[in-house]
Amino acid sequence: MLIAVTTSNGIDVDTHFGKAERFLIYETGSEQPYLLGEVRAQAYCDWTTSLQTLTTEQFAATIAGMRECADAPPAHRMMPEKLSAVAQALGDCRVVVTAMIGEAPHQELERLGITVHTITAPVAEVLREVAKLY
Repeated sequence: MLIAVTTSNGIDVDTHFGKAERFLIYETGSEQPYLLGEVRAQAYCDWTTSLQTLTTEQFAATIAGMRECADAPPAHRMMPEKLSAVAQALGDCRVVVTAMIGEAPHQELERLGITVHTITAPVAEVLREVAKLY
């Protein structure tokens, strides 16, 4: 089974799903999980769109979304096109392990058939425990 992990350093699950620009992909099922590679994706809460090109309404919605992404716990509204792009980049991964994720993206990933586990701990430890669940 393939598991995607959000990590800033490759050692700890420590990155918020919405801020993750990369996911480490691990294969589990054998004795030890092993790293298959890295998948890059535009961060779900990435606001790099040029603000000058937005209409007044789009600008207001972008600012509201930025504020919501900064809130804890994350409670921002759904951005289906961005989440779809992240899910597509994850390919055959059916599990995502992340430090934190908003309720709307969590529910949508589950709807897409991707199970989400939220935890902050060393990657190796988390992979061993998550692999036991499947």
